[in-house]
Amino acid sequence: MNATFSRPIAHLARAAAALAAAAVLASCGGGGVSANPSPIVDSPTLTILPATAVMYSGLPTTFVLSGGTGAYIVASSNQAVLPISGGVTGRSVTLVPNPVASDTSVTLTVRDTGNAAPVNATVTVKPGTVNNDLTITPSSTQDASCSPAVCSGGDAEVRVTISQGGIPLAARGVRFEAVSGSFTFIEAPPQVRYETPGNPAVVVTTTDETGIARARIRVTALAPSQTAQVQATDMLSGAYRRANFAIAQFNGNSPAYFTLPASLTFTGPFANVCASQASAFVSVYGGVPPYFVSGGASFVTYRVQTLDPTNPGNRIDRNGGAFIVELPAVAPGATPPCFTDFPLGVTDSTGRTITVVVSSAAGTGTAPATPVAVSTPPPQALVCGQQISLVVTGGTTPLNVGSNHERVTAVAVTGSDRTITVTRLTGDGAVNYPTVARITITDGTTTAFADVVVPANCP
Repeated sequence: MNATFSRPIAHLARAAAALAAAAVLASCGGGGVSANPSPIVDSPTLTILPATAVMYSGLPTTFVLSGGTGAYIVASSNQAVLPISGGVTGRSVTLVPNPVASDTSVTLTVRDTGNAAPVNATVTVKPGTVNNDLTITPSSTQDASCSPAVCSGGDAEVRVTISQGGIPLAARGVRFEAVSGSFTFIEAPPQVRYETPGNPAVVVTTTDETGIARARIRVTALAPSQTAQVQATDMLSGAYRRANFAIAQFNGNSPAYFTLPASLTFTGPFANVCASQASAFVSVYGGVPPYFVSGGASFVTYRVQTLDPTNPGNRIDRNGGAFIVELPAVAPGATPPCFTDFPLGVTDSTGRTITVVVSSAAGTGTAPATPVAVSTPPPQALVCGQQISLVVTGGTTPLNVGSNHERVTAVAVTGSDRTITVTRLTGDGAVNYPTVARITITDGTTTAFADVVVPANCP
């Protein structure tokens, strides 16, 4: 029995001696050896979840890290496909793979700043599934003058191709969504149905054998001219594309004739201050070009960018051409005017005129205070024993006032802070003093000065 336990007891004795020695070293400074505090360890084992993942080009995936010291270094075996190599702040990292032509395997390696064993995650990066060909094609029955826009009240086909590595994905679920704009989807069961019954803003369908998914939209009748946006999402991978398209207001007259935008509102920088020195483009579509812009005022101007020296300056020669609406700068100290629905006319070669309305509205920001200034032009002359008044503008109260002349006082009139009384004292005796006194007025942020001419001696 004694022989059986003698070896463990010896080990325990040596361990106790080592601990005692460590304690002695710690108590006397460790003989010149210092030890940093051990890092906080959640677990001696590192983990990364998911440990196996399928990622799609262009789509983010989040990996959760735990264990070790809590400070991690993550590296990818293929930086061209899944770029990351360096420290990670926090307990998760979100990665977005670059485009690939075929399935590509990548290994993610996670280390901590301690001695925990590294761990790996196996990732398969697949090509993106939604090609960049989301198209909106107006119905062939709509008035051709709306093209390339969709007429208000008209229909259009939305189409997208779902493929991977050039191979079409058939029978793939696709969701079409109206992101913005005056249009809805047309339900056509069973191929195209509303995702939520009664909600025409989102439909779901499946791709055909060529990987193409289709849906139909209908623009609201007499919807104003605007830019709308639609989204197509591969329901399995979550990959999506968005596309913008134009809607042209059409009331049955042919050809359609409209501008984008139909109205402009400029907003000023501060509360109670409207806009100035601002500009925006207005494009003209439909009708019969050339077009001519008319109207304008001192506070609203326009110009057509052209290299044609024969252009009178208001002619737009082509469908889709544009002119620039400008609010000119105002003179220093002047206030920009506010106005609503100021009209600019755009007339095509048949004489039809449409109106672009322009407005200038006040902003919401807080304007900085105007700097302190003395409205009475210096220098001022002051005789012995007399006073003059300086009127202060700008700045914020209370104001601090001072004089650099020991025989000239400057004080703010009680209850006003906007009028400063300057006095040349008497009783100088035989002493002569400077003949110019500088008065300083400040609100703590800005400062103004006034020089006052005074006698050298006031007995």
